[in-house]
Amino acid sequence: MTLLRRTASLAGIAAAGAVGLLLVLEITGTISSEWRHSLGDAIDDAAFPAWSLWISGLLGAGLALLGVTLVAAQLAPPRKGLTRVFQVYRAADGETRIRGRAAIRAARHEVETIEGVLGVDGRIRAKRLHLTLRIDDRVNLADVENEARRRLDHDFWINLGLADIGVNLLVTHHPNPPRTR
Repeated sequence: MTLLRRTASLAGIAAAGAVGLLLVLEITGTISSEWRHSLGDAIDDAAFPAWSLWISGLLGAGLALLGVTLVAAQLAPPRKGLTRVFQVYRAADGETRIRGRAAIRAARHEVETIEGVLGVDGRIRAKRLHLTLRIDDRVNLADVENEARRRLDHDFWINLGLADIGVNLLVTHHPNPPRTR
């Protein structure tokens, strides 16, 4: 959704900027007002095309679906913890910050290297990292949890600069384990 949100925002900004630039160029006398007539003709051709009615209906349905998707992307809230910024260090000459997305990626990278871990999902809420580990059903659940807790101990977070963050682990067996041959 973030990609759609950014694409829609950039398309709107580009369209508004292009029309503004053309209006400024028209006011300064650089170009004539013919561009407005051409734009009006293009909109008229798009609204009342010369092709058959069923093609117009399919195109209209596709554009409506695209519009609904773009509106939903604008209204959908971003994932929790990804846009949050944590202060790591502050001094008189400035401060160092780390994004929640970077902290999640660092923890995911650290845990994904454990043998038997098939997938990791993480979120940050209220200074707590919530990690969900999906593991192979042939691996001992307690061993994976202990290894993950050992790797994500206090020293790991101190090295990241987030000494006061807590970690919640949920370790589950993957619903579709890999096939063996």
